Amino acid sequence: MKKIFLILILFLFTGCSSYIELNDLAIINAIGIEKVNNTYKMYASIIMETDKETTTPKTTIYEVTGVNLNDMLNQLTLTLNKKIYLSHLDLFLLNDTIKTQEFTEIINFFLNNNETREDFLVICSKNIKELLEKTNYGEINDLVEINRQEASQAIYTTMYDVINKFTLQEPIYFTNLEITEHVKIKGLKVFLNNNYQEILENDSLFLNYLLNNINTYKYNYSCQDNKFLYLNILASTTNENEKEFFIANELKVITNDCNLKKDEINDIFTNYLKTNLEKFTEKKLTIKNTIRGLYENK
Repeated sequence: MKKIFLILILFLFTGCSSYIELNDLAIINAIGIEKVNNTYKMYASIIMETDKETTTPKTTIYEVTGVNLNDMLNQLTLTLNKKIYLSHLDLFLLNDTIKTQEFTEIINFFLNNNETREDFLVICSKNIKELLEKTNYGEINDLVEINRQEASQAIYTTMYDVINKFTLQEPIYFTNLEITEHVKIKGLKVFLNNNYQEILENDSLFLNYLLNNINTYKYNYSCQDNKFLYLNILASTTNENEKEFFIANELKVITNDCNLKKDEINDIFTNYLKTNLEKFTEKKLTIKNTIRGLYENK
């Protein structure tokens, strides 16, 4: 795959007046950015060569500071004496130092740069430099994608999503990564009103359900004598406007060892939803539950 990519780059620059040798390109596959004392700091992962046996890119991390992205990329050009190539960018890392002003500048950079895409993964982490040094963009992309599909505690947010949500002034959700011995998904972070809020793993699953990123959501309730109510939430409809957050749920009762009546089940799950929803919104909550499946009216 990497060989095909390199061949495509050669074709891209062959046969035109602005022909550039491959060796004269600095191919960036990942960027990490933060702000320290009102100055940007950027970590750029640059492909130096490709392992012949594994076809895995070998990268070097360069660190530069500057007043904006353009400034730092220009510095990188001078340092490497190469043209910066951003079309292969697959990963963008940031932390909670990146707020409204910084998002505005970053978004304007990608909107005004014809050589970049907007479909690359954007994540949040306090370990930006360490993640780039100890992992690679492929490992992080795979981790987020697999977790999104199987555990539903991650969100695959792209730069296109960031631009769209920021423009509409809607919450922007990022997968939050940390690294100790291994890279790990810590949950989510949401950016809204110039602030970040951390959302831990269990709440991340619930949030993915609200955002319709998963089709089903399992809920269990413990009652007396170590008995349980198990619900499978089959579908949801959410509608959010300026003043109200509306959610409609279809609940299927799997087991009802607690012998709860239909109205009791409705009250229990409605209270659960309200408690969790209040973590994400201050709007008026309207919840409608449709309960299906076997239950005992006792």
